[in-house]
Amino acid sequence: MVDLAEPRATHRRAVPAVALAIVLWSASALSVRAGHADAMTFTAWRLWFALPPLAAIVAIRKRNGAVRMLRPPRMSRVRWAFVIAGAGFFFSSGAVTAFAALNKTRLLDVTLIGALQPVVIIAFAVAFLGERIERSKVLLAVVAVAGTALVALSTAGGGDWSTVGELLAVASLFLNVGWFLYGRIVRDRDPVDPFAFLLWVLFAAALIVTPLAAIGDKGLHLPAAAIGYAFLTMILGTTAHVLVIWAHRYMPASVSAPFLLAEPPLVAIAAWICFGEALGVWEIVGSAVVVAALWGMVRTPVLDHVEDGVPDIAPPA
Repeated sequence: MVDLAEPRATHRRAVPAVALAIVLWSASALSVRAGHADAMTFTAWRLWFALPPLAAIVAIRKRNGAVRMLRPPRMSRVRWAFVIAGAGFFFSSGAVTAFAALNKTRLLDVTLIGALQPVVIIAFAVAFLGERIERSKVLLAVVAVAGTALVALSTAGGGDWSTVGELLAVASLFLNVGWFLYGRIVRDRDPVDPFAFLLWVLFAAALIVTPLAAIGDKGLHLPAAAIGYAFLTMILGTTAHVLVIWAHRYMPASVSAPFLLAEPPLVAIAAWICFGEALGVWEIVGSAVVVAALWGMVRTPVLDHVEDGVPDIAPPA
């Protein structure tokens, strides 16, 4: 819930906080690609790296009296464990598929597909939550999806393009939407501290991913360089998560969500500079169409209604 009682200067700081988070998430996508590692193993390392700093944040907040609830008091420990396990499944599966997609296909395609989250969230709100949406928003959603398909198809068969990678990006899109909606429902019913909730979720995700990575072909082994990139991804992604969680207290989702649309262009430019992923005319046109259509979509009260209280608004990079 947006707190309007806070000083106006604090509200103004929320905007650059979200903007910085988008830059950090964009950089984390490059870090994943540079790691060139098995997605499951890379995710396991990234999750375990994130736990100590998050635990420190929760401990400091608890000591300062900022943490109101670490666990719902009316919920048994066993039931809470199952709830967190469900959130951990969505978070870990979304991260693994996103990291795998980033390693298998073009970075622009992955980020554009991920940017379609508002389309899926609003569709869910209309279908299951009884929300109403203007026809113009429906048209914009169709345009955004069509533009994304245009970008993906325009690069089909290219050196960095992969059907498997594109499908993994689509799977990651729906899994990450599942994580956001799941987190929204949990925190709406039981207002657990967002940082504590994220800590519990990442711990559960680490417990889920680590055994699966251990029984893989390469086990939990990563080259030293890949471990460094996993640590860098954690620094970038976790800092972005913390910034957005803090900023969400002072700005509604329909205000913060448009900032996410800067990620595909940022990633596209960086991918061209760092990995030589040059953009063709149709990719530039399609990307511009997608960003413009999504900009029109996310400025809607429906997104606020659905995402109010969600602990995150971007993929778990």
